Amino acid sequence: MNESDLVYLNGELVERRRAAISPFDRGLLYGDGFFETTRIVRGTPLLLGRHLERLRRSCRETGFGDSPAPDALQDGLRYLIEANRVAEGYLRITLSRGRYKGALTELECRRPTVLAEARSMELCDVGAPPPITLAPSEWRRDEQSPLMRHKSLSYQANVLALAAARRAGADEVYFLNTRGELTEGAISNLFFVRDAVVCTPAIDCGLLPGITREVTLQLCEEARIPAQTGRFAEDELLLAEEAFCTNSLRGLMAVQGIIGHPECKIGAGPLTERLQGLYERFVERECSR
Repeated sequence: MNESDLVYLNGELVERRRAAISPFDRGLLYGDGFFETTRIVRGTPLLLGRHLERLRRSCRETGFGDSPAPDALQDGLRYLIEANRVAEGYLRITLSRGRYKGALTELECRRPTVLAEARSMELCDVGAPPPITLAPSEWRRDEQSPLMRHKSLSYQANVLALAAARRAGADEVYFLNTRGELTEGAISNLFFVRDAVVCTPAIDCGLLPGITREVTLQLCEEARIPAQTGRFAEDELLLAEEAFCTNSLRGLMAVQGIIGHPECKIGAGPLTERLQGLYERFVERECSR
């Protein structure tokens, strides 16, 4: 077998070409489930425990009942990474409510579907990823949606918005909510710097509480860098001195411009660079344990 030929499916390692999920799985029929992605560094899945805890929280809050036992799942994922000989790469965990049994509102599931893949991938330097350009989305985030705080398989809105941004020449998109406040990107959380304060939208603005977002706020606290979460208008981003986006695969990505706003003078700056360095050292410590 070649590298990455195995996947984890419902507690077993199976060949990718033999992996099969029911065509009646609720994840396929309704996007009824969640996923997590993280970077593999020297064979270690970065912050796997935090990702699995977020997955368990999503299950609890949406009526799944018991989610997969974290210790058993963690062991299975490590076996998968080792079996596929992944030193540097990508881990994705997908969990659905399992096979549809004829009752749409029957939420509790005793046998959720759990699929994971680990594959080698060339990723950017964790401490200095290439800078990115943003574009505003024409669509708004619904901060009242029950799915906003979860990494849902219902991901089409993100895909469509990101594709539109790429067509406009940007690398990532950012959303406003129905109140006109900043929220997040399609695949990242959003930060900006004003008057030497690191700012990021609060979770109740309608966004996924990202793992790298959480780490960035932790690093700010440890380094005594002023940081603030809250409700921010779009103009506050456009007038910022620095901005960056956080993502579990790419780390802290400096923003170098915003499509459609040539007056915006955002660029890489000292706080972004300092946090990138702190994050690189954080990853080094986490993956050396």
